[in-house]
Amino acid sequence: MGEEVPGGWTTEEWTKAWTIHVGKAYKCNTCGTIIMCIKGGVGTLEPICCGNDMELVQAPDEIK
Repeated sequence: MGEEVPGGWTTEEWTKAWTIHVGKAYKCNTCGTIIMCIKGGVGTLEPICCGNDMELVQAPDEIK
């Protein structure tokens, strides 16, 4: 088990929550634009399009 950091999270939970994963896709429900993360890293990704948050696509391989 990892060391606890402020907020009651372990270092593993913190790293997992703040890791940008390659292959995640997001879709704009207004215009249909789709973006996909092609380079991972540590941080947050909050994609916005048409002035709204983009929706995480659960099954990017099924996008038509």
